[in-house]
Amino acid sequence: MKRLAADMKEMTSSITEMGELVADMLERSVNSLVNSDIQSAEGVIKDYDRVAHLEALIEDEALRILILYQPMASDMRFTATALKLITYLERIGKYSKNIAKAAVYLRERPTTYRMIDVYAMCDVAVEMVRGVISAFENRNIKDLERYAEMDDKLDHYRISVIEDNVKHMRIDPTSIEAYTYYISVAKYLERVGDNACKIAEKVIYMVSGKRIEIDSAVRGL
Repeated sequence: MKRLAADMKEMTSSITEMGELVADMLERSVNSLVNSDIQSAEGVIKDYDRVAHLEALIEDEALRILILYQPMASDMRFTATALKLITYLERIGKYSKNIAKAAVYLRERPTTYRMIDVYAMCDVAVEMVRGVISAFENRNIKDLERYAEMDDKLDHYRISVIEDNVKHMRIDPTSIEAYTYYISVAKYLERVGDNACKIAEKVIYMVSGKRIEIDSAVRGL
């Protein structure tokens, strides 16, 4: 089964590449929003094609492994997890693309909103994405015990972003549409966290064989 082990190692490398790409896209999309950097935003939008390409390649490889080797137990869990991971990572790539599109739109519609909480949300979301990819790559789920707390933090920031932008809307009704975009960005970042939690659940199952939901149950893994 040396060939199976080699194929699984190669697929792990491809998923790690995809995960690092979407984490980088997420970081760049928010930076482009904060800095009104259209060139960076357009780069993120273009990179989504690479995400979709990697998803298709990894899916084909996972299905090939299932058909060719008919893997047992833990190897089957690995392959099933891989198929789920690429779906969640593609969604994160799409959220990053949407944030980049918002950056392009808002470049010509300046507002007085300071994106401190949006930037803070990005830091948490990127950390969560990179953390689950590392856990998958290294088969180490210890650090995933923090994900319920991190997801709660994203929820808190999202509420703060909504409240701040509603206040700005009342002060400047002519820019309501622009402020709505910031609320949408916060929603995308929260969903990134939700998808990172789903990835964490699948990685925990892959490593331990236990099915859990990311809440208080992950503490003490």
